[in-house]
Parts: sequence; C-alpha cells; structure tokens
Amino acid sequence: MIDAHFSKKLERIERISTLIRPVDRTLSETAEAPLPILLQKNEIEGFLKNLFVEVYESSGEKLNKRLRHMRKWNILRLIGIPTGFSRHVEKDEQLAKENREAMLSLAILRKILGVKTPTELDKIKIVPKEYLYYRIELKNREIFNEKGEKDGIYTRLLEIDGGFRHALLSMI
Repeated sequence: MIDAHFSKKLERIERISTLIRPVDRTLSETAEAPLPILLQKNEIEGFLKNLFVEVYESSGEKLNKRLRHMRKWNILRLIGIPTGFSRHVEKDEQLAKENREAMLSLAILRKILGVKTPTELDKIKIVPKEYLYYRIELKNREIFNEKGEKDGIYTRLLEIDGGFRHALLSMI
C-alpha cells in the first residue's frame, strides 16, 4: 500500500519509500473528505520502478560524494594542512545522514519489489488493486491515525520534510 497523495509531495525521493506500508484491510474504501489522489492506478507500476532506479543511482552518488570528502579531508590532515576539524565533521555527518536515508530507502524498495538492481525490473509486474483511505489527525505537531495511535512515520515527515509539511498544513 502506497500513499497516493503525499508520495508526490515529498521534497526528497528517498523519503517516498517510507510511505509504502503493508495493506491494512481495516481501512475504508470511502472517505468523507478525501485528499486528491495524485498517484493514479495506471501510474503506480511506472512510479515505483522509476523510484527504484532513482534511489539506486542516488544511493551510489551519495556514497561516492561522502567518500570523496573523507579522502580529501584525510589527505590534507596527513600532510599537516589544518582544515578545520569541526567543519569537516559537520559536513561528514550531513553526508552520512543523506547516505543512510538513501540506503534505507533502497533496502525498503528492494524488499518490496523483490529486485536487487534496475536490470531486474523488467521481470516484475505491479498490479494495483484498490484505493483505501487512511485517516490522519494532527494534534500538537504529531499525527495520529483513526485508532488514536501516533503515526511515527508521518510525524517524522512533518518534522523533516518541507514538502510534506506544506501539503499537510495547506489542507487544514
């Protein structure tokens, strides 16, 4: 099950995979005031396959960027050129965070799609079944589902993703 509204609103593609969940059969097929469906059934297969390719490429690029930064920093440090330790630590932490996010997204997509590389995508077929509505409620900067349970994923996206935050708050 993928969120057919917010999946097209996130700032970073790596975060889309967090909106893919196991199907919950207790969810309703109708809603009183549903959000617009931005991901149509006929787009889902292409969307997920393109997402996998983009995340696959992005994860490699982010790792390479971090490794280049680390190599450059270590070479300068070894030859005794002061470069500002704290500046490099902060940049490395940011690059590590981006790399971790990309790798986690790739792991989620690999598990869901059952492929390891983009070349295997031709072998799979994704067949959307139906739309189900997941009711959420915003209380004190946290998001709760219709059972009153805090939704950690949506709450975290509200904190870190400007696209999600803007899309959600503009609906209120």
